[in-house]
Amino acid sequence: MSQNVQYGADQDGGRWEGIVADIRSERPQLVLFQEVDFLADPDKAEAAEKALGMLLVVAPSRNLPTAVAWDPACLELVDTETKYSKADMHHGYCAPRFRPLGLDNPLPAPLVAISTHLTPYSAQAAAQEAQMLCARAYRYGGIAFVVGDINHPPLGDDEPDWSSVQPYNRASRCHRRTSPDEPWRGDRVVGEVFRDADFTDVAAHVADLREDSSLRAPTGKAGLIRTDQAHVTPALKPAIKDYWTVDTGTHSDHDGVVFTLDLNQIDASRVRAYT
Repeated sequence: MSQNVQYGADQDGGRWEGIVADIRSERPQLVLFQEVDFLADPDKAEAAEKALGMLLVVAPSRNLPTAVAWDPACLELVDTETKYSKADMHHGYCAPRFRPLGLDNPLPAPLVAISTHLTPYSAQAAAQEAQMLCARAYRYGGIAFVVGDINHPPLGDDEPDWSSVQPYNRASRCHRRTSPDEPWRGDRVVGEVFRDADFTDVAAHVADLREDSSLRAPTGKAGLIRTDQAHVTPALKPAIKDYWTVDTGTHSDHDGVVFTLDLNQIDASRVRAYT
C-alpha cells in the first residue's frame, strides 16, 4: 500500500490515527509513505511502528521525508539505500531491500521497494528524478518497484478538466501553450521515463486487462489526476495480481493505493545485476 499522509498528519485532528486505521484495515505487508515529516523524530517513528504493528525505516530529506514499513513475519530487511535522497531530490526516496519469506523458492535477487515523492514543481525536473530512481531499482537485480506520489499525469489516462485545476499545478504538469486559446495538455514525460525504462504502470495494466477504466481514477483529491502510482520492473510484471484504491476521507488529500504481487510468479530471466 502507498499513502501520502498529507503534511502535518500527526498534529491535525487525529488524521494520523485515521490513516493508521485505514492501513490496518487493508492488512498490507508493505506500506510506502510520503510526507511523513514527523517520523523523522525517532520517538514518533517508534510509536508509529507500534501503532502499525510493523517495522519502519525513514529516509533523509531536504523537505518532506518518505518511509517504508513492513511486516517482519513476511519480509526480512537486507539493507536500505537512501544515499541520493537528500542531496539530489526535492523530497527524496526510501529504498529498502527485502528477502521475502515463505516463497516456493527464494528470489534470485532482493525485492527493492522504493517509496518516492517526485517534485511537484516541474514535470521535467520530476522526469530527471524518475530516471535516477529507475537506475536504483535495477541496481540490485531488477526485482523492484517505484511507488508513491509521482505528482504528474501517467501515460494513457484521460486529460482532466485542467480549467478546474489550480493554476500552479497546470504550470507544473502541462505543456506550454502557444496561445491562450490552445487547450491544456498534460506533460506525460515522467510516464515516458518509466515506459522507456521498461516499467509497467500497475493500475493501467490491471485496468487494461479488465477493461475497467475506473482503475485509472484520480487519487489526488485536488489535482484531479492519478498522482499516486506504482511502477514495476519487467521481472515483476507477471506477478501483478490486483490493484485498488482506498478512500481516506478526511484523513488525507490523497487516496491510498494498494496492489498485490505473487512473488512466486516473477520472471527470473529478467533478473540481473546492473552497475
